Amino acid sequence: MSVLAAAAGVTVWVWQPWVDRSPFTAYEVSVAPGEHAGPGSKPGSCVPHASEEEIALFDGGGQKIAQARQSREGELLSSEFGDFAGDCLVITRIDNVPGGEDTYVYQWGGGTKRRMTEEELRRSVAGQRESFKKLKKTEAAPPELDS
Repeated sequence: MSVLAAAAGVTVWVWQPWVDRSPFTAYEVSVAPGEHAGPGSKPGSCVPHASEEEIALFDGGGQKIAQARQSREGELLSSEFGDFAGDCLVITRIDNVPGGEDTYVYQWGGGTKRRMTEEELRRSVAGQRESFKKLKKTEAAPPELDS
């Protein structure tokens, strides 16, 4: 009887029916320094010099699970954004991100890989945008993955 209970426990642990694994749309809000962006097509817009870079998302095992291209045009940030005033805020939409991963790894343009939680990926655009008002540039970069 205890073997059956242990087997059932393992099955529940592996299956984890309470974990939402349905795909979702993530939004990554990033900022290009003003000196690395030019004017956009309309007032208050900007175009990062490295526009249309690709972002790739990986699961904890290193498998690529989603990718997207950065938007070509962004928003020129006003003085209410403190340290980021004059910089170019860009929103990247990442469709069909599989839910239920403990940790995701993202990589911009083949550069440094960084960890991100599902909660961070699910943050609203407005919430991410608003965070740049209080954030200092020295605090902006998330930690890099250990190689």
